[in-house]
Amino acid sequence: MARAKRRGRSRRPLAALAAVALVAISCGGGDAGSEPAGDLTADEDGGVTATDDDATATEDDAAATDDDAAAEDFGDDVTLTFGHPFPPTDPMQVNVWEPWVEEVREATGGTVDIEIHAGGALAPGPQVYENVVAGAQDLGWTMPGYTPGRFPITQIIEAPFVFDGAIEGTEVATELWNEFDAFQEEFSDTKVLSLWAMDTGDLFTRDTPVEQLEDLEGLTIRSPAPLQSQALEAMGANAVSMPGPDIYDAVERGVIDGYKLANSATRVFDLGGTTAYRTICNCYTGAFVLAMSQQAWDRLSPAQQDALESLTGPDLAMRLAEGHQGAADDTEATYWPENDVESIELDPEEFDRMRDAVQPVFDQWIQEMESAGVPGQEMADRLFELTGAN
Repeated sequence: MARAKRRGRSRRPLAALAAVALVAISCGGGDAGSEPAGDLTADEDGGVTATDDDATATEDDAAATDDDAAAEDFGDDVTLTFGHPFPPTDPMQVNVWEPWVEEVREATGGTVDIEIHAGGALAPGPQVYENVVAGAQDLGWTMPGYTPGRFPITQIIEAPFVFDGAIEGTEVATELWNEFDAFQEEFSDTKVLSLWAMDTGDLFTRDTPVEQLEDLEGLTIRSPAPLQSQALEAMGANAVSMPGPDIYDAVERGVIDGYKLANSATRVFDLGGTTAYRTICNCYTGAFVLAMSQQAWDRLSPAQQDALESLTGPDLAMRLAEGHQGAADDTEATYWPENDVESIELDPEEFDRMRDAVQPVFDQWIQEMESAGVPGQEMADRLFELTGAN
């Protein structure tokens, strides 16, 4: 595996992802100097032809007719519920989801409206996906890792000490999704609209600086997902599974000594006042998913489905990844210094010790996948090939 600080190394880019298409509506009109409509011009054979204005008017009328027909193709109005467990002030909601809702409305001729319910209003983090499966909500944004044991294949995106950030993680997740049917089948009970990776997570502690492996001994650390729990245990800590929104109270009350969390999320949950130390380790990343219930998808007309697909997939995934990474970079530059949080750079030798300590955890994942008939070794080899982390 690669070292935590690999930001400077060159990286082979994966296949470029196209930008999200923006729907534009233009209105035509005659030039100020054009002759009045209805003039006729004699042709060389003595006949008459329509002026350019008449031809333009005919074309405009035809275009308007086509637009009307296209609008009718969208079918009946539909309102979709979109629930997630994160605060309404989360940068992803403000900077991506809210504009995206408007884009969907515009792309469907105003026939598809999406209502966002933030902060677990429809279901807490661990239940969002199952809520979508049951049709209790139409759309859900959540982390598969919030539901232990439910998405074992997706845990490959959590591989310890592998990814540089959200962009690389999302590129690799997209490649693995496209290449391995087993990955897609894990989400076969919903319509997955986008899958992406968050920015990398570091190790944060309330009172104890973690500068070497032994410093973790006996500490109770929040874990975001099962594979990370195993990694923490392998490094000597006591792991506690916990959704992000629950971290603040747990740290403040001393229930946990620290937490693994994506840097961008530390500001979202305003953890600066609870935290004294940040150990920079690129310890993990994690997958996010935007899933839609099959019942809700089937309610859409073919034209509405096409419009929604044009605004999701890898394009939306990369847009979200860029949002996560931008928020992470800003948090590192401003939020932690403002809160007097000390950032600790690990010595290369110490990073190697941590990496070696957790390697058996990933090896075990490979073995478990192979035993279940999933090509775990092939997926791991492809992961390391794409990241250059082996």
